Amino acid sequence: MRTDQPTHAPALRPLRGYLARITGRADAEARAAGLTVEVLPGGVRRYRDPRLDQLAADRAADTSPYPSVRRVDVGEAAAWSTPTSP
Repeated sequence: MRTDQPTHAPALRPLRGYLARITGRADAEARAAGLTVEVLPGGVRRYRDPRLDQLAADRAADTSPYPSVRRVDVGEAAAWSTPTSP
């Protein structure tokens, strides 16, 4: 039997309010710390640090004299011998 008003809806209203307060507080603290807040579908939040994006861009643009030490290609990795146990 189905009713017009679900019986569990009134019990969940305080929980939804609590969840809204907690997420609002977390978002405010993240923004105050300099993070960006991205709200994804389903209420999922992603907190990102823009400084890490800059760090990744700096590493990608790095022109060190030994690029194969940091970035090993698949062909170069196969050239190295595999360690053997004594």
